[in-house]
Amino acid sequence: MFTTIRKHQRWLMLVIAFLTIVAFAFLYNTTEMDRVGSNMVAKIYGRNVMQVDVEKAVRNYQLALALGQFDLVRDLAGQAQSEDEAASNFIWNLMVLQHEAAALDIEPGTQAVIDKIRSMPVFQKDGQFDPAKYADFVQQQLAPRGFTERQLEDVVRDSLRLQEMKALVESPAVVLPADIEPALARMAPVDVLLVEFDPVALAKEVEVSDEELRKAYDERKQSLQAPEMRTLRYAAFVLSEEDAKKKGKERVQALQKVASQTNDFAQALADSGRGMDSFGRSKKTDVHVTPFFDAKGEAGGKLFDQDSDVIAAGKAVAFRLSPQPGNYEIIELGEKGYAVVEVASVKVPRQLEFDEARADLRAELIAQKRDRAVTDKAASALPEIRAKLSSGTPIADAVKDAGLKTSEMKGLSVFDRELKPDQREIAMAVADLPEGSLGEFRAQPGGGGFAPYVAKRATPGEKELAERRPMIESGALQGKKMLMFAQWLADARRQSGLEMLRPAM
Repeated sequence: MFTTIRKHQRWLMLVIAFLTIVAFAFLYNTTEMDRVGSNMVAKIYGRNVMQVDVEKAVRNYQLALALGQFDLVRDLAGQAQSEDEAASNFIWNLMVLQHEAAALDIEPGTQAVIDKIRSMPVFQKDGQFDPAKYADFVQQQLAPRGFTERQLEDVVRDSLRLQEMKALVESPAVVLPADIEPALARMAPVDVLLVEFDPVALAKEVEVSDEELRKAYDERKQSLQAPEMRTLRYAAFVLSEEDAKKKGKERVQALQKVASQTNDFAQALADSGRGMDSFGRSKKTDVHVTPFFDAKGEAGGKLFDQDSDVIAAGKAVAFRLSPQPGNYEIIELGEKGYAVVEVASVKVPRQLEFDEARADLRAELIAQKRDRAVTDKAASALPEIRAKLSSGTPIADAVKDAGLKTSEMKGLSVFDRELKPDQREIAMAVADLPEGSLGEFRAQPGGGGFAPYVAKRATPGEKELAERRPMIESGALQGKKMLMFAQWLADARRQSGLEMLRPAM
């Protein structure tokens, strides 16, 4: 047999080589591989997109964020409502950008990429390019992703493509007087009447029956739990009244003395192998036990001695320490001193009985009914008020007929930096409302809500207009540019023939 093989060795090797070439041609032919549908995600511009392409694009998305290329991510992610949606938009829109840039022969050169990298804040120190920071980024950000400097340069090149494409697409954007006149008008202070929906007044007749309470308890029984409670046994070492009055160096020395006493006690306690209670008595050191408290530090009993300070400083420690003997920790009691603590006892979480949960359930149900009453009142009253306003009824009379009250706020302006948060919310709510208009209902976090009515808009002063006009023009121009690019990108994506075959993320 071996003789036969040696005899025909030459043509056998030729056959093997031919078969190998055919196999490689089949296995590594991307057209044939694309037909293997299990890894095919989508088609775009007539090209098949595989799962490996998507995974690479996701890593590019993450790399762009790490590089601080937020304009690239923001412009390509669009109006995404979640991280997954943002990443998905980025993937397909980047492919669109790359295709359209190639069609327009937009290809940033090597020097432009180098200059961009050197100017990026992530690689700078004291306003200058720092090679050490660059090397650290390559090691800590690129290597774990399986990337090299080539992928970093690709992301930067995409960022430059975006800049050039946006400059081209956004070039026709101009700001007309009609674009900024409404914004200038909003600069003027406005007098507002708030149609108030008082939750207390609307909830006067709200009642909760025992049947409703029992039903709510049965539905939520599993989630109605008494929290875990713990007590701390502690020995406190604090400044004396005399030392507490000291300041500066003398106070520091007194605190150092207290710290030494605390450390000596803790070390001796650990060496003794005894519990803190018996050890403390043997050393004639006062040992106390706090009342039970929960993870928030809310105590369920009277507080004595240093209980309050120990619970405040030790609540996190208490729920981390094992309640086994020998587990001690030193905590700092503000500027008073220190304490050595151990867990004295534990109350495990348990399901609340109906009577224990009644008060909280009642409060929750009342709040729900109150909010529903407010919403229902707004839904019925506001259309009636608007109808009366359109017929010429004064706002005060229309609101009174609806059984509601108003409050007044004068001189609100969205440009006023001194506005409180609630005032700014109202100013924003009426920014686009013309004089004599009633806005929509706005709920408030504490319950209730309001609907704003624009009683009067002042005329902006010439000086104020002159000061604000450049800023408003700049903002209007930027808004137009963003809208133009978003529209161009949406149109280009539609023309790409993007066809999703299965979820990519």
